[in-house]
Amino acid sequence: MNKQTLITGLLILLILGLISFVVLGSKNKNTTKIVPVNDKTLTFFYGNTCPHCADVEKWMKENKVEEKINIVKKEVYENKQNAKELESAATICKLPTDSIGVPFLFAEGKCYIGSPDVISYLSEKISAIK
Repeated sequence: MNKQTLITGLLILLILGLISFVVLGSKNKNTTKIVPVNDKTLTFFYGNTCPHCADVEKWMKENKVEEKINIVKKEVYENKQNAKELESAATICKLPTDSIGVPFLFAEGKCYIGSPDVISYLSEKISAIK
């Protein structure tokens, strides 16, 4: 093997190594910006085993909330992306992210925590539509 072939082989290995480093490094980064809601969407964060969340969901079903207003439901116990969005919403509301819980509603830049607050907000929103 001559010197030129050896140098060419080393350069190819170096280039492949750099490409692999860039590709693998980008897979570990979360490049999507978390935006929990826009001006027209309400985001309801819930846990699939949360009894208070179940109360809110039952109330929403009985009052046909999803037929009247645009609301997105996001489960946070098993979905890490949704949990990150919940943290993002709490940060917007200047709430400590280590102690937030569900049910949690992010609406029009404000946070509503707990079934009474969530149901109260949704009741007012529905009443304004009628």
